[in-house]
Amino acid sequence: MYERRKDQAQGLRDRMSGSGRAPKVITVASGKGGVGKSTISVNLSIALSQMGKSVLVIDADFGLANVDIMLGVAAKYNLSHFLRGEKDFSEIIQMGLDGVRFVSGGSGLDELLRMDEGQLGMLMSGLSKLDTDIDYIICDAGAGINDNLMRMILASTETIVVTTPEPTAILDAYALIKTIVKRDKFHPIHVIMNRSENRREADRVLRGFKDVMSRNLGKDVDLLGHVLYDRDVPQSIKQQTPIIISQPDGRTARDIKAIAQTLLNTSAAKDVPNRLARLFARVMGTR
Repeated sequence: MYERRKDQAQGLRDRMSGSGRAPKVITVASGKGGVGKSTISVNLSIALSQMGKSVLVIDADFGLANVDIMLGVAAKYNLSHFLRGEKDFSEIIQMGLDGVRFVSGGSGLDELLRMDEGQLGMLMSGLSKLDTDIDYIICDAGAGINDNLMRMILASTETIVVTTPEPTAILDAYALIKTIVKRDKFHPIHVIMNRSENRREADRVLRGFKDVMSRNLGKDVDLLGHVLYDRDVPQSIKQQTPIIISQPDGRTARDIKAIAQTLLNTSAAKDVPNRLARLFARVMGTR
C-alpha cells in the first residue's frame, strides 16, 4: 500500500513539474463572515476574465456554497460528485458568466463540511490535472479559521484576505493572517478593504492595518485596494447578476477592475506545482 501511494505521489510530481505553465491558485478568505468575500471573489474573477485571463472559480465555502447562485447558473454537479468518485473533476466544471468557469461546492452538504485531508488531497490532485490554459484558480473559502482552510491556504500560490473597516472584522482578519504567518511566514498575502464609506477611510484603515502587520508580525502584506460601500450590490446579488456586469461603468466595477489590475501587477508567486505536489505527498504519506 505504501509503495502504491509513493508511486502515485511521484507520478503527480512528475506530471506537474513537467508542465510548462501552471495557474496561480488564489484562496480568498476572511476572518469573519458577512464582509462580502464571495461577492469579491465572483466579481474579481469576472474582471480577470474580461482582462483576457482564463479563470476557474472553486466554491470552497463548504456547506454554505453560493457562487453558482451569484452567477445565476443552476449547478448540475458539485464537489460531492467528484469526492464520491461519481464524476471526474473536469466533468463538474461548469460555465458561468463572461467566460468564467466554476465548480459548485454544494450548498448545505454536511459531507463537505467534514472533508478530511485525504479528500482535500483529491481536490488538489484534480486541480493538478486540469488543462494548462487556466491562468487563475480562485478558491472562495469559508470564513473563520479551521484546519481545512489552512490546508487550502498553504497549498495555494497566494491568499487574499477580505475585510471591512469594522473593528471586529479587522481583528478577525488580523487573527487569520497571524495564523497563516505562524504556518508559513513567506506565504504571499494580499488585503482588500470592502464596504468603506469613502476612499479616505479606506486608505487610512488599509495603511494602519499594513503597519500593524509589519510591526507585530514582521509580515509585509500587499494592499490590493478597496471597494466602497454600494447599496446596489445587494440588489445585484438578488438578481443573480454580478455588479461588474449589471453596472460595468459604476464605481464598484471600477474599484474591482483596479484591484484586478493591481493583482496582475503584484502577483509574483510561481511555485504552485511544487506546493500542490507537496500537499499531495503529505496526504499520500510520502515526502
